[in-house]
Amino acid sequence: MAAYIIPNVAQAAPAAQSPTATNVTDAPVDDGPISDIIVTARRVNERLQDIPASVAAVSSEQVARMASLADIQSMVSGVTFKSYGPIPIVGIRGFGNRSQAGIATTSTVGIFQDGVFVSPPLVSLISRVDTGRIEVAKGPQSTLYGRASYTGAINIVSNDPGKDFSGYVEAGYGRSAVGNENLWSARGAVSIPLSDTLSVRFFGLREKRDGFTYDSVTGNRGAGYDRTVGRVRLLWQPSDLVTARLTGTIMRDDIPLGLVHTGRTRAPLSDNVIFGNLTNPAVNASLTFGNTVWDASYVRPQSGKTRGEQVTLDLRFQTPMGELASLTDFQHSSQKILTSIDLTRLGIVQGNTPFAENRWSQELRLANKTGRLSYLFGLYFLHVAAEQGGGKAVDLSTPFASFGPGAALFDQGLNPAVPVTRVNALYQPVYTETNAYAAFGQVGYDITDALNLTVGLRYSRDELRGTAGSYFRSVILGTLLPSATPIKFRNAEFSAITGSANLSYKISPDVIVYGSYSRGNSPGGLNGGAASLINYNPQKVDAYEVGLKSKLLDRRLQLNIALFDNEYKDIQITQNTFINRALTGFITNAGQARGRGFDMDAIAVLSSSFRLGLQYTYADSKITKFNILPAPALQVDFTGVPLVRSPHHSLNASATFTQDIGPGKLQLTAEESYTSSYTNDYQGAPAGFTYTNRAGVASVTASQVLALYRTPGYAISNVNGSYTVNKWQINAYVRNLFNKQYIAAVLGFDATSYPQEVPGEPRTYGLTVKYSF
Repeated sequence: MAAYIIPNVAQAAPAAQSPTATNVTDAPVDDGPISDIIVTARRVNERLQDIPASVAAVSSEQVARMASLADIQSMVSGVTFKSYGPIPIVGIRGFGNRSQAGIATTSTVGIFQDGVFVSPPLVSLISRVDTGRIEVAKGPQSTLYGRASYTGAINIVSNDPGKDFSGYVEAGYGRSAVGNENLWSARGAVSIPLSDTLSVRFFGLREKRDGFTYDSVTGNRGAGYDRTVGRVRLLWQPSDLVTARLTGTIMRDDIPLGLVHTGRTRAPLSDNVIFGNLTNPAVNASLTFGNTVWDASYVRPQSGKTRGEQVTLDLRFQTPMGELASLTDFQHSSQKILTSIDLTRLGIVQGNTPFAENRWSQELRLANKTGRLSYLFGLYFLHVAAEQGGGKAVDLSTPFASFGPGAALFDQGLNPAVPVTRVNALYQPVYTETNAYAAFGQVGYDITDALNLTVGLRYSRDELRGTAGSYFRSVILGTLLPSATPIKFRNAEFSAITGSANLSYKISPDVIVYGSYSRGNSPGGLNGGAASLINYNPQKVDAYEVGLKSKLLDRRLQLNIALFDNEYKDIQITQNTFINRALTGFITNAGQARGRGFDMDAIAVLSSSFRLGLQYTYADSKITKFNILPAPALQVDFTGVPLVRSPHHSLNASATFTQDIGPGKLQLTAEESYTSSYTNDYQGAPAGFTYTNRAGVASVTASQVLALYRTPGYAISNVNGSYTVNKWQINAYVRNLFNKQYIAAVLGFDATSYPQEVPGEPRTYGLTVKYSF
């Protein structure tokens, strides 16, 4: 896909590439009917439409309408963004994050804020923190962005303090179509000049949503949020040669997982209750389905508490060799997720996923453009210390899962003949330290005024070490049972060389064609829990792309097209399986895959008041060669299976009408997004697998059975209207206008247990009032 501008985005920018400068919000520019913006997707300031690559930008206007970063899926085609409460699952062009459920894992799509990688637990919050715009770079970004950008990168650009006293306050209220649900929000920002060279910006946000998955019996809810965010940024510019930003942020949220059983997604062999005692008729009868996808069974309150603190120091120095940038960052984040696993009235299994992480990073970059030559060189260091469930030791107060009457492990135990093996808790403590090092560079040369060649190279090294294990606690003894996988030390080292090459030709000032190659790398890692002794290796991708970017018809039509071919090797597959009776999600390298398709983005300005936008991505992504893995992995061949969460078709369309009416300006926007069906998991059962269904009948599979948990396609309509008079703006919105019931994601356990489903948002409507000063 070529770069495009979401309707109503505008930012003045010089045509030439320049070192990265200040963070700015969108501002009008006299650049024809379709305005342009500057972005920093390649770590330097460039016009979006001049970048010979697939880069998209989302404006501050659209960011203001987003409930979370997951809404970017309806604004940028080819992006899939699913949220299991505070856990993000992100994909670009048919390949995404390898996490299924449980702790947050390293994403294959990097989420950055102002160039700093965002800790996974904070992704659900980060777009709510004084955001000016969002940039999406498709395809491998490993050369410039590193280890977490295997298939793409999303960079959130936040606002700087202004040189004048200014700011805004905004308040909003809304409802949804489920259970009298309420939404309310309040936020504001103020910039204060402290001197001619020093200014400060304060930002605060408080917003709450009751939750749209609803248990009408208990009143408990899921899929809501309860957010508090505060940020302070100091901007010091003592001269034209020095710029310093010091930013401190505090983030708090409670996002309970909105997991439900709807009856729409079935396991292929049976609908058993996960962890249920199949000999107990009450357990088999407890699996029930509601009348809508938002009806839930929560016998206990659900929660997904997230805490985060971040401090960032960004220094820029103009030198004879170019701009020298130093980016120093510290993040502390934690999550504690409490959720029902069986989702029945019995409440036999409760999940508890405590996770905490400290992250330090330092990056140095030197960037310049002199004559026909441009260059960027950098060094990077990252240290991460992460723990789950007690970390280096078992914390008896934080079980990974708790079992009650009706659960097979509670009623029958690990060995029915030995009563003391009846268990009421599973513990999976994990502690991992990561040190990552990298050196990178990119050089561009204008062979002629129209022809440019840019090449890049990166060397990276990851060193991992830590401990992990798995334990059960006896109901009778009240102590931990001897473990088949006690806490053990493990370590691994991985290194990789990645690179890129891009050749572009400017046919005219408004038409560019390009071809590119890039190598992406996602580092290997250490599994946890009962799979703690199984490491996994890096995965690689060779990505090829050709594209056209153009402004036509006197700049009233912007048309960008790109064809891509991604060849994946040693792909990392996440599977759930039982190891020594402990349900364990673990990652292994499984073979090869490919993703091929094209992107098309168009904007048409029909008049000074009316414009249309259309983005479409077709992606055909599947496993082409699967290496059947040794036990404890599933002995199932997934050759030919689609990559998870990879729809063939994704389309976003918009129509915007703007008109001066009376003393103010009216703007109406209608948006339609469509996602075709996609699979959600790699589960199955091999030939000869023995299982028992809900009726208690034992059977054996004649051949292998796949459990991919396909989600049907869906289309969602949104409308928005605003009226602005001087410093006041009133905005009304409706999301999911026709109250479409759909399943956004599925979490599978095996081929016999009913999976957990995540429904999409119901019809939600509201009103906000904003005053700027």
